[in-house]
Order: sequence, then C-alpha cells, then structure tokens
Amino acid sequence: MQEDIVLSVLQGKDTLALLPTGGGKSICFQVPGLALGGTVLVVSPLVALMNDQVTNLKKRGISAVAITAAMNKKQINIALSNAAMGHVQFLYVSPERLQNEVFRKQLGDLPITLIAVDEAHCISQWGYDFRPSYLQIAEVRSYFNKVGIVALTASATAAVVKDIQDKLQFTSPNVFKQSFARSNLRYVVQLEENKIPRLLKLIHNLGGSGVVYVQNRRKTEELAKLLYENKISSSAYHAGLSYDARQEIQNDWINNKIQVICATNAFGMGIDKPDVRFVVHLDLPESLEAYFQEAGRAGRNGKPAYATLFFTKRDEERLLEYFEYAFPSLEQIKQTYQTIGNYYQIAMGSGEGTSVDFDIDLICKSYGLHPIIVYNSIKFLEKQNYLTLFDAGFEPSKIMMLNDREYLYDYQIKNPKYEPLIKVILRTYGGVFENYVFINERDLMYKAKLSLEEVVKQLEMLNTFRVLSYIPQSDLPKLHFVQNRINAKDIWFDPANYQLLKENHLKRIQAVIAYANNNKVCRQVQLLTYFNEFNNAGCGYCDVCLANKPKNFDIIKKQIMDILKSETLSLEELKLKMEKYNNDTWVKAFNELIDDGVIHNDNNKYLIS
Repeated sequence: MQEDIVLSVLQGKDTLALLPTGGGKSICFQVPGLALGGTVLVVSPLVALMNDQVTNLKKRGISAVAITAAMNKKQINIALSNAAMGHVQFLYVSPERLQNEVFRKQLGDLPITLIAVDEAHCISQWGYDFRPSYLQIAEVRSYFNKVGIVALTASATAAVVKDIQDKLQFTSPNVFKQSFARSNLRYVVQLEENKIPRLLKLIHNLGGSGVVYVQNRRKTEELAKLLYENKISSSAYHAGLSYDARQEIQNDWINNKIQVICATNAFGMGIDKPDVRFVVHLDLPESLEAYFQEAGRAGRNGKPAYATLFFTKRDEERLLEYFEYAFPSLEQIKQTYQTIGNYYQIAMGSGEGTSVDFDIDLICKSYGLHPIIVYNSIKFLEKQNYLTLFDAGFEPSKIMMLNDREYLYDYQIKNPKYEPLIKVILRTYGGVFENYVFINERDLMYKAKLSLEEVVKQLEMLNTFRVLSYIPQSDLPKLHFVQNRINAKDIWFDPANYQLLKENHLKRIQAVIAYANNNKVCRQVQLLTYFNEFNNAGCGYCDVCLANKPKNFDIIKKQIMDILKSETLSLEELKLKMEKYNNDTWVKAFNELIDDGVIHNDNNKYLIS
C-alpha cells in the first residue's frame, strides 16, 4: 500500500495512512518528500525516534535535522537558517515545539512542501496516548500555501481515525488502511501463575531474538539477572539508563550479541529488527493499542514468530488498581504543579519556554509525594498545555566549532596540549563548523589516546575558552514549561471531559481483560475486530485456534505432504484423494501448508516447496 499512499501525497491530497507496526510508514512521507523537493516538516513525538531517522537519512546522503528541547537558541537558529537556504530536506520537530509562536513564524520562511505527522493517533483525546501539543499542527498549515499533510499511525480505532482527520483539517476524507492481520504472527495467551518457568521454556524452545515486556524498571533488572543465571544472554532496558547505555544495549541486541531485551514500554518505537522471534508480555498492558504495537515488533521478516501474554487474576486486579492512580484528583494535580514550580524556583508569571532536567524520584522524596500520582498529574497538566514531559534529555553529547580552521591551527600551536583532541574531532566529525554534531566521548578517548576524564576535562576547558561549544549529555527526562507559571488554585479542568477520558481509559483496560480471558474466539480476530476489521477467518495458529483443531489435524497435514511428495496434483485431483476426510478439515490443513510455504502452486498444480 506504500505506492498508493505515496501517489496520493504527490497528488496533493491530505492523506491518512494506517499501516501495522513494521509496515514501512517512513517511506510513505520520505519518498514523496524527496520527489516534491524543498523541506518536509516532520512532527514526531519521541526524540530517540527523530534522531534515529535523521541518522538513517544522513547515511543515505539525505540532509536531515532534528530540533529538540536540548538545543539552545543558537543551535535552533543555525538549523532553521540552513533550512531557509534549502540545505535541509527533512526537518524533524516535536509537537511541543509548534506551540512556540516565534518558532511558527520562523517556519513560515522555510520552503516547506509537505507536513508529515508521525504517530498521528496522539492528536486524538479518544486515543490511548493523547498529546495536546499535536493540536497545534493544524494551525501551522496556515503558514504555508496549499501544503499537503500526510498522517501516519499503526493503531487507531474508527473514532480515532475520524478524529485525526478532523483535528488536522483534512480537505476531504482520505484514508489508506492496510489490514492489521499478521499471518505469520502466532498470538498466545495463557493464564499462568508460574510465569518464569514458562518463559524459560519458551525461550529455550524457540531460540532466536526476543523482547520481554514488564511493567517497571525494577522488574527489567531482576528479570535480566534471572535470565543470565539461566544461561540466556539478556539486558535490561528502561528510561532510567543513560543514552550511551541504551544505545549499546540496543545495538548489541540488533547485532545478536544478546538474545533477549527485558524492557518497559520505553523500548521499541522506531526499532527495526526484522528477525525478532518472540515478544512476551509478563504483565497485562494498559490497552490493546499498546499491546498490538509491541507484539507487532515480532516477525517483521515475514517468518513465523510468537506474541505471548502470560497473566494471572492478580494482574487483572493490579491493572484496575493502577487505573485509580491514573486519574489523580484535581487537588493532587494542583499540588504537583505547585511542587514543580517551587522545586525549580519558577516565579509566578514567568517560566514559559524553560526546560529542566526532571528527576521525579528526587522531587518525590523531597516533598513526600507518590511518584505514580506525580507522573499522572503531569500527564493531565500536559493535556491542558501547562507543561510537557519528554525524553529529550536522552541525547548524546554534542559540539560545534566556534572559530574557523585558521584560528584552530594557531590555537593548537599555542596550546599543544589540546592538539590531539582537536585533530581527532576535525577528522571524525564532518559539519562541525556549520552545526552541532553528536559525539561520543569514549570514541574520542580511544582515538586521541587520552583517558575519558581528560577528554571531558579538555572539552569543558575548550568550551570555557570559547574555542568550541560543548553540551554534555543528560541522563534525565526534560520537563518543559509551555506557559508562564500561574497560581495552582487557578488550574481548571472541564469535569465532563475529565469524566469522559476516565470512562474511555477504563474501557481500554476492560478490553485488555476481555481479550486475555476470551478463549473462544481467535486471538487475531479479537484484535482485528477491536480495530474495526470484521468478518475475518480464524488465523489457525493462536492458542484458541489450536485448541479447536480436530485431533487428527496433523495426521491430515502429513497425508497431504506424503501425497504431493510423490506427484504434483491439481486441487480437484487432490480433493479426490482426500475425500475420506472431512472437507473443511483437510482444506484448512491444505491452506495452512500453503501459508507456511511447505507447498506451492505451479501452473495450477500443487507440489512440495
């Protein structure tokens, strides 16, 4: 469906593309963007995702820049200046950036030819991951003359699909939806009290790469240790790790140096590893949308893969308990807002545009607050555009030279101590005179033959002497103040809307519990129905379908294979040889063999592949 979507965009039509996880959504705006020329404005919710796409585009010789909250005004101005001169083909921004009126006016000077909205379900408050800053995107359209928009997502119900088009002000409805069915994915759900033994058995039986999702950071660490003790190479992955640590773990897993990632839901978006053999959830997810995206990271190469969910009745109770935490009272939300303002010493009437490193554990300990209440209070403050929390702090260090090469040559002669490091920087990082570039201090350590401490110390001194600008990485998320601080007692939420959001959240949780307990209907059919795909046949491979198969099903499959090993037959000829078996059963077995690639059709004759 990529070609149809690309052609729709090139025809100037506002376009919504619904493709399953791994369906190649990026191509759908990158290809028409290159064809249209100028600059494509890409709105993306995660800095890690933006940086990943920018890196991949640059590897292909395509100019791309991501503007994030970790950048200062000078960096942003340089990036926008380069874009205004036509040197940037893809400009990535967070939706929060579009809330800045000055920034929006600067965008008006750029040769924008297309607006691409990634993870477009975030624009709908009926979705599972609403981001109010997405609502600013439609306003940006007015800064450009007849610029088309393409929105992309991997999970959206019918209500969300309609809401996306309304909120983005589509000129007319235009949706391309590829079926979310994944014929190679085997969904398995088990009510299981002894999860760990079952998990170990699954990993040993299946082999290959996998992801195990758990609910919190502590569980990732404990599980990774347990797997290691059982001779399974694994690493914990969560938002509390440094950028370098996360990158190293991710790369080791992608390159098959470790077998299993034990992760929170911080892991996965934008990760493209085709040969994932299994994705296991040891805790119930909060929504089927999230579950579908996470499970869909298995089997992107089209080969059989497994999406397994282990749960207990206690897990159901815990999910409902967390639901209560997910909707703090108005007083708790006000208390969180006041605490944050006091902690960061933001004066009343000021603070708009301020970004700070956010250590939730330290703040909660200082003021005796519950981290979950604080986190979910911030989510509601985000919905009202008071402030925004995102992982912009997880960027690597970066540098930019502040002087020309002639100055640097003189500086090295006068300060020979810094010569090895400066030379390595100039040899290693292109474009360092024009823009900030990401660096790796450890890489510089090896190349310059200095200790890590000395590299950091020299970079800090060169920054002090204004030879270069050095911005060290931050390992904390960023809290961004969207507007000036107000008195907490003036914070207000529409009670009716609050109640509606709460009801929708509860419905999503109930849908997860219903899915886990429904062992009568094919798992894939249940998921497709949730996403408004109806009249689907059973997948034949999930735990429900396997439980409902006739006892002699495998015998029938073997019979078909034995027949076709000795001769090639048409469907009618095979039908005669299988007439002693139930017609529906042998046809189902026959279709399963075709789906698995065991047999294939050659000029209307069937034979073993």
